[in-house]
Amino acid sequence: MDPLSQFVIKCKEIRNPAVLELGTRRSIPDRSTKHNEWVQHASEFIGTDIQPGLDVDVVADGHKLSEVFGCNKFDAVISCSTFEHFKYPHLAAHELMKILKVGGILFIQTHQTFPLHAYPYDYFRFSREALAGLFGTKMGFHVISTDYEFPARIYSEREPNIKDLESFLNVRLYGEKISVTPGNYIYEYD
Repeated sequence: MDPLSQFVIKCKEIRNPAVLELGTRRSIPDRSTKHNEWVQHASEFIGTDIQPGLDVDVVADGHKLSEVFGCNKFDAVISCSTFEHFKYPHLAAHELMKILKVGGILFIQTHQTFPLHAYPYDYFRFSREALAGLFGTKMGFHVISTDYEFPARIYSEREPNIKDLESFLNVRLYGEKISVTPGNYIYEYD
């Protein structure tokens, strides 16, 4: 089962969840970026972004979420198309783990391959392994599943053979906070 389906099913099992979604500011005015339909029974659904705008309930930097919301606050966190914009994604991952309650769940969708956008604030692209590597067990987190979404082709006249290599627009992750997150980020090395 794909990460989003797993997340939505698990959300239905949580009674009146408090939910935070990152990156909800609309870039296209008539198209909502909030995914509250995934958690229709939420007791609280907060949309946040680094800038004010439509669909933003709270302005907050993803690198400093615990300063705004405190720790162990949310039952579920959603982050769609935001991790590529974090200058320090390991710190943003740490903040997500800090604001999640133990037993809380997380869904992330970001880009594996995608055109440069929101420049100059477009910093990273992730493989499944790179995204999962931000959320380690020493940080109190268990990655349950990852996948790629939307196969894509890259073409360059200078390197025409890369068109045959695999690439995908999105990479997705679903996981659960299994224990208290330490105050400092712990890098895990294989």
